Amino acid sequence: MRLYLDGELFGAETSARIEPDGDRFRLITDGGCVSVAAVRVGDEVLVSHRGFQYKFSTKPPSRTGAGAAASGEARAPMPGLIVDVRVQVGDSVTKGQTLVVLEAMKTQQPLLAPFDGEVAHLGVVTGQQVEDSAVLFRVTPK
Repeated sequence: MRLYLDGELFGAETSARIEPDGDRFRLITDGGCVSVAAVRVGDEVLVSHRGFQYKFSTKPPSRTGAGAAASGEARAPMPGLIVDVRVQVGDSVTKGQTLVVLEAMKTQQPLLAPFDGEVAHLGVVTGQQVEDSAVLFRVTPK
């Protein structure tokens, strides 16, 4: 099976799979196993691991535009509750800095700045319930 991670081929042919593990999931690949928060949406599996969000699919990606990370836009990887907003519009941020924390599936998931820049848009407040794919923030490069 060919597995795509955020639109790019993940290795070559792989036997990667997602298995339930209590209130989390195990991502098992030829290279090993990690515990992750994941949710299946149609043909895709959205995975949150160590503050980063990944979208796995067995379908090849459409080749339209740069990805969300390249655009600086962060979307909710799954429905959840915003438990912390650590920035305001206009704030300078550094790559990897936690900007928003989403709680989903009993797990807090920090959403990080994709690169150094400035917060151009903030679409959430602490305590807000968000739907899958809701725009949380957008960072523009400096």
